[in-house]
Amino acid sequence: MENEQRRHPRVSSYAKALLVEGHVPGYIRDLSLSGCQVSFMLPVKAQAGDLITVQVIAEHDPSIPPFRVRLRVKRLIQDPPWHSLGTEIEPPLDPAEQRAFEALVTYYVGARAAE
Repeated sequence: MENEQRRHPRVSSYAKALLVEGHVPGYIRDLSLSGCQVSFMLPVKAQAGDLITVQVIAEHDPSIPPFRVRLRVKRLIQDPPWHSLGTEIEPPLDPAEQRAFEALVTYYVGARAAE
């Protein structure tokens, strides 16, 4: 992956995700404090520039409560059979969502460091 346009380094990650608009299941991967890739099992109606909301479930760390994150679509990614989007994190409306998101990033940064 190209890193020169990213503000924060990304780490490999996995968390369940649900596109709130349409209830499309998927997962989060390649996570950073400023963005992530989200991959869905079904096609989603999203284009670069769109704002989507995703419910995130961090099942690897039950201390992180499920939370919602708003994502700005930056690019569509050809990743058959997945329907993937490169996204940038939009500022959360709720401080608890911000803390949960940061805890998820911290969890995967720590897991990577332990390898």
